[in-house]
Formats: sequence, structure tokens, C-alpha cells
Amino acid sequence: MRILHITEASAAGTLQVVRTLATAQAASGHDVTLAYADRPDTPDDLSQLAAAAVEPIALPWARRSPLSNLAAGRALRRIVRERRPGVVHLHSSFAGVVGALALPRSACLIYTPHGFAFARSGISRATGTAVRAVERLVVRRCAVVAGVSEAEAALARDGLHARRVVVVRNGIPELDEAVSAGPARPEPVVLAMGRITEARRPAATARILAALAPSARVGWVGAAADGDDAPVRDAGIPVSGWLPREQVLERLTEATVYVHWSEWDGQSLAILEALACDVVVIASDIPANREVLGPRQVCADEADAIALAQAVLGDGALRAELLEDQRRRAPAFSARRMAAEWLATYQRTLSTDVHGRVHATTAPLVAPKIGDPWT
Repeated sequence: MRILHITEASAAGTLQVVRTLATAQAASGHDVTLAYADRPDTPDDLSQLAAAAVEPIALPWARRSPLSNLAAGRALRRIVRERRPGVVHLHSSFAGVVGALALPRSACLIYTPHGFAFARSGISRATGTAVRAVERLVVRRCAVVAGVSEAEAALARDGLHARRVVVVRNGIPELDEAVSAGPARPEPVVLAMGRITEARRPAATARILAALAPSARVGWVGAAADGDDAPVRDAGIPVSGWLPREQVLERLTEATVYVHWSEWDGQSLAILEALACDVVVIASDIPANREVLGPRQVCADEADAIALAQAVLGDGALRAELLEDQRRRAPAFSARRMAAEWLATYQRTLSTDVHGRVHATTAPLVAPKIGDPWT
């Protein structure tokens, strides 16, 4: 199968998911191309994808301006015309919009938003309505909308009335094998992690970390652009800056608690990495976080998060109990499982006609997670 992945995300978790997926599919013998936005913060090592039999193509997508989007659309049309992929997988809202508008009707488009823009808090009603209308055009153009969580799929189905919706949860290679008990932590450490943006509620996260500072060493592993880290630094929380992923995981392995206080998420890779490092995760109570962690480790407000973190730091039995529950949940988020489910989704999509009827020649490898939109 010839597969083209397209992403506008340049340095976030979305790009990591796409890289993992493309590499796994190429290892399975498929012809895989990854087209990505070439920006100053794009990792330098994307060219190394060629060693994993993935063809990387840098797109002229330096910013989210109309001219840049137009240039990216022209480049994508040329790539599709030259490589004739069987499946074009659009990752992120901007890739969805540009791909849906620029690519020919004959292209089989799969759309994964990795967090719908219209579901984000803090946007005006008018902006939300406009963004929802654009997203509705995208999902109507695509053969399948695939959410990375049940919550994201529900937004596509109920909020955008997408006809064909499946769920393929994110996965990371570190969860391909069972999680074992991590090493003993010599000191209590509480960390936040990732890009410091509005989605991560930096001010609220900083208050939680500051409240825990008397009981543990605290910090934020990550960075921000344009001074978005000011609330964190003003609260006296150390910020590491951008680190290679290997160093991020090393820092995470030292932690006792990982605080993920997000306002919205498609499905967080940072939480999955914390599971892989056998660190207790305490998160905000939003649907995507609850799906991964269950009800005991999501909190309605900052006070509850602080109280739970203090209990975990002070009670070894509670910490062990929560970690054991995380280990049971972790296999559902392996990269091997994710890659297999995506291939099954592609095959099922290619085996249907324009009316959604399934051809008998190709059987699904994995059943869709939300009903069966093809029957």
C-alpha cells in the first residue's frame, strides 16, 4: 500500500505520533511518504526517516498564512500526482483544511484532527462557529474521520455529523512491552512537561507545582514561545527548555508524580510517556485524560490535584496501587497496536464504495471502536 502522511505540526506530540506510525508502516513493507512543514522549530533529524524506509518531504509551510497555505497546497497536489498514494492521512486541523481543499476528489483522505480547534476553551462564540463550519467541510470531504480518543470521535460524530468515524488511540514504542516497576526515586520529584501553551494551563499548573514545592523538587520539562512561560517562571518553577526526547524521558524517570493539567487534549503523548516511565499521573478531569487514567487520577480543580499529589508523595501504598493500575492500562496505548489498527482502518476504507457498502474481498483486521459506520 502507498501511504502519504501529511502534518502541519512541526514539533509537538502530533509529529511524534506521525513519525512513529510512518516508521512502523514502512517496516511492514508499505511505501510510506511523510510530508511535513519545514519551520525553524522542526526537528533536524527528520531527514533520518529515509534510513527507516520512509520518504521525508519538507513542505513550504513556514507559517499559517494564506500564502504559505497556498504554497503547501500546490506542493501536496504535486506529491499526490507523482506518487499516487492509495491513502492520504491528514494529521491536524491545518493539514485537514489544506488537504481537503487542495487535493483531488479521487484521493482517499483520512482525517485525524489530534484535537479539534472548535472544542478549545477561551475562543469567542463567533470564532468557534466559524471554525466548526470549516471543520465540517473537512470531515465531509474525507472518507473517514479517525479520533485518537473516544472523546475526539464523539466530537466528530455529534458535533460535526461526520458519516464515518473510528477511534485509533495514540501509542508509543515504549509501551510495546509491559511496563515494569521503575527504579526507586531518591527524592520526591513532581514535574510538568511539554510545550507551555494555553492548552496546558501554565498559570494553574504553576500554582499546583508551587504548592507542592515544600514537599518535593518541582519543575517543568519543556519550553514556550513568545514569553508564554512567564506564569511558570514568575512562580519560581524551573523550566528546562527544549531537550531531546531521550533526555526528557530520563528526567521523567526521576519523577514521582507527573502533573498534566490540560485545558483540552486529543490524547496526550506526555501522559503515555509518564505511564511508560512508571510515574504516577495526576491530570485535569477532561474526557481525553479520563479515558487513559480512569476516574481516580483526574481532578476537578487545583485543590483536589494538590491534595492527591501530596497523598501520593506521602503514602507509598497509595502510590504503588495507582502505579499498578497504570501498568494494567498501558498496553492499550502501544505503538504496535496503533500501527495495526491504522492499517486495518486504511484497508477497510479502501474496500468500501461511495455508498459505504463493504466489498467482500477485504475483511477488517480490527473492528472500529465506535460502532460500525460502514454498515
